[in-house]
Amino acid sequence: MQHLTLIWILITAGLLWSSAALADIQLPRFFSDGAVLQRDAPLTVWGTAAPDESIQLQFNGEVILNTVADAKGYWRVQGEAYPAGGPHSLTLVGNNQIQLRDIYFGDVWLASGQSNMEMTMAEVRETYPRAIAEADNPLIRQFKVPRQVDYEKPVRDYPNGDWQAATPKTVLNFSAVAWFFARDIQAQTGVPIGIINASYGGSAAQAWMSPEALETFPHYAQQMRDNRNAEAVAAIKQRQAERQQHWFVELDKQDKGLTSEPGWHHPAVATSDWQTVDLPGMLQEQGVAPLSGTVWLSKDLHLDWEDDAKPAILRLGRIVDADRVYVNGVEVGATHNSYMPRVYQLPPFVLHEGDNTLTLRLTIHNQRGGLVADKPYELEVGDTIYDLSGPWRYRVGMEQPPLPPIEYWDFMQPTGMYNAMLAPLFPLPLTGVIWYQGESNVGAAEEYRRLLPALIRDWRRSFSQSLPFLVVQLPGFGELTEEPASSGWAALRDAQIEALGEPDTAIAVTIDLGEWNDIHPQDKQPVGERLALAARKLVYAEQSLVAESPAAYQLRVVDDRALITIVQAHGGLKSDGEPAGFAIAAEEGEFVWAQARIRGNQIEVWSEQIPNPNRVRYAWADFPVRANVYNGAGLPLMPFSLERPANQPTGD
Repeated sequence: MQHLTLIWILITAGLLWSSAALADIQLPRFFSDGAVLQRDAPLTVWGTAAPDESIQLQFNGEVILNTVADAKGYWRVQGEAYPAGGPHSLTLVGNNQIQLRDIYFGDVWLASGQSNMEMTMAEVRETYPRAIAEADNPLIRQFKVPRQVDYEKPVRDYPNGDWQAATPKTVLNFSAVAWFFARDIQAQTGVPIGIINASYGGSAAQAWMSPEALETFPHYAQQMRDNRNAEAVAAIKQRQAERQQHWFVELDKQDKGLTSEPGWHHPAVATSDWQTVDLPGMLQEQGVAPLSGTVWLSKDLHLDWEDDAKPAILRLGRIVDADRVYVNGVEVGATHNSYMPRVYQLPPFVLHEGDNTLTLRLTIHNQRGGLVADKPYELEVGDTIYDLSGPWRYRVGMEQPPLPPIEYWDFMQPTGMYNAMLAPLFPLPLTGVIWYQGESNVGAAEEYRRLLPALIRDWRRSFSQSLPFLVVQLPGFGELTEEPASSGWAALRDAQIEALGEPDTAIAVTIDLGEWNDIHPQDKQPVGERLALAARKLVYAEQSLVAESPAAYQLRVVDDRALITIVQAHGGLKSDGEPAGFAIAAEEGEFVWAQARIRGNQIEVWSEQIPNPNRVRYAWADFPVRANVYNGAGLPLMPFSLERPANQPTGD
């Protein structure tokens, strides 16, 4: 009987606790200590409570609003607008009480897109050490939206997340582009800046759009319907995960570098009979037969110094696909993808005076691997730099079929991020959006011409605001080409210009900020600064500011020469040396490189090979290394492809 009584007491207590929990006021994660809320817009707060529960909202201790939860427990209040400033407190009182402290009103910007927006200050710390050291600004704050997807319906909240004010430590987690953007805006306006960082590496534009917006894209509408079968999606993901896991398990089981005694990372292992390869470079380009599996690389390094405790940094550029790194037999770092920069801080005493051994276990997923050229490969010990380029010894540890591909990526599926990463924010007033995305839609430029404007309209409808929308045009990336050629990246950049057909939009041209060998270029400060220029003119009404890149407006042909009229040539067009990056073609036929000359706000383009030009392109390449035209404010000429109007007679 006592046992049954105890069970009844526990059950009753549990029911009472559950009832109390259900009755508590709950706020979305976004509303937390340190939040930045939109200035000069109605204060909007929402959440859940017990059905029909009375809720009171206090501002700095004074009651400002009262409301009652609906029959499902949902409530939302909207009050007066507040000017920029703080700190303030917000208190909600019902069956329980929640107090939010250190609340500021300022400008709230939504930063979204894929990996180049997600890329953190930690990933560019080698490029911007001073910016990080000086990032002590409590008036700039970030809320990082957690990565998640939902294919069934919009979700109401995030599983985690909080606001962080900028310090040299916390800024490492900030989006680098968003940080430099916010830093400039805050310096110009003096108001607090809140960044909501809702970005997801690899994500395609359709992943950020609502089901309603995607109904005009039938293939995405069908994908949405298929993805609502949660069991089928889970089964696909499980099969993929099992295939991938099996590949790596077998690799480790059979890799001779791991199974040998001692392992090949051990400094006692003789490597005199290993073959030699010059690095950096792709192994296949150095004469190594294409393979998937592991290749072990070893290099001896003689160090002349006395203090074994000197700080040391190992820089290994970018590696395709994954690496595990040892120094004198001690593991010092590992990276499991081909995108992250390899910068490994060595522990004390792992190096010593005299001969040292550096060993890499290189994992190649799909027959092409190596150390990417034009990246830093060096060991920094105190003030001394040791160059690691040149001959390395190598030996194959294990060769097996390529890693089974992943065919179902969450970040490519329509509407998943709209539902899970945007929907919890929709009642929230914002200042605007900065958008850095497009890499995952390369190859579908014609569709993107419709997709990006549709996304902008979709977000404005969802947020019930005419949000200013600032787009980063993709920088250069890819192999250099000797002759003019078609380019998927150039076509996507051209498609991004369609965004300007929507009101209150702008484009930050970054064609000069890319790296041919890295889809994630380090040069993020000027990207943020160019977005800030656009915002200052479009949103903050600095009308005299030069914020737009020069752009081609019209093509005319006079005496076998093309005349390109340029708008926004503020301060005059300039070039580093002769204007370059122009290609010209007849109505039919291939493009050839052309000569060019700046004539005021026009550019004259010609080639002796094309006596009757009909088409002109500029910076039309994956990585347009020749492009070199800017306006007087230092903003690059926007890439373009123009044709002579059909109504212009030949020889006009």
